[in-house]
Amino acid sequence: MLRRYIIFLKKHPLITATIAIVYAVICIKSIKTETFFQMMLLRTLLCGAMAFFLYQISGDKTLTSSYNSTWYVIKTAIGFWIMALPIGIINLFANAEYPAWDNIPLQMLITFGLFMSVGLFEEMAFRAVINDAIIYRFRDKKYVFVLSAVTCSLVFGVVHVVGYRLESLLAWGQAIGKVVSVGVFGLGLLLLYWKTRNIWACGVVHGVYDFLLSIADGIFNNPNGKNIEYVAPDDKAMMVIAVYAVCTLINLIIVFVIWKKVGKQIDYEDIRKNW
Repeated sequence: MLRRYIIFLKKHPLITATIAIVYAVICIKSIKTETFFQMMLLRTLLCGAMAFFLYQISGDKTLTSSYNSTWYVIKTAIGFWIMALPIGIINLFANAEYPAWDNIPLQMLITFGLFMSVGLFEEMAFRAVINDAIIYRFRDKKYVFVLSAVTCSLVFGVVHVVGYRLESLLAWGQAIGKVVSVGVFGLGLLLLYWKTRNIWACGVVHGVYDFLLSIADGIFNNPNGKNIEYVAPDDKAMMVIAVYAVCTLINLIIVFVIWKKVGKQIDYEDIRKNW
């Protein structure tokens, strides 16, 4: 029975990718995690699950494609870190009213581990799994890269707001702002993934980016930090929408820089033939 299931997954990459994403979302939304350590364990386990699904889609090609491109990915995407650091510092001062953790070095380590596992999981799921499935299914179509870019970015953005009750225009504005903001961020990493196929390096960029944004969580014990609200109540909505708009604008600039550096160097024909 298991063998037939594996064969089915290998033959139908789009179905495999769909199962992977649905599985991940169900796990995150249904498994209760009360501490950063528990969240880190769940995301780490999901990394293993995504590796399983990815292997069914593209074998070991992506899982072993690190080579010597890790530094190339990091230095090309360094703009995301430069953007995240001042936001993280602002967040640090905003959380100063909360008590500090008793063991800050340990909590910082756990926080770093959490966001690294989140970054790797999200890159494997929303870049590698989805992109590889689309490439394998539509590699003979000229629009395959546009389809992959739109799908990866849209799904990545939408999962961040799944479960929120969007009962007002302001709530919808926040949801759309979050989808667009993270979608643009994901597009930049997708370009680097096409260039290098180094999903591990993309995961590092993503993880450090999230950590810099949330460095205050490793210092101050903010009870609200464990339950990030991407869609806030209407009385705080305009501020949230403004933040998403600024982040989207900055992300667009960074992605444009990445495109100028990387876009023309990507061998799209080789990807279509040999990915």
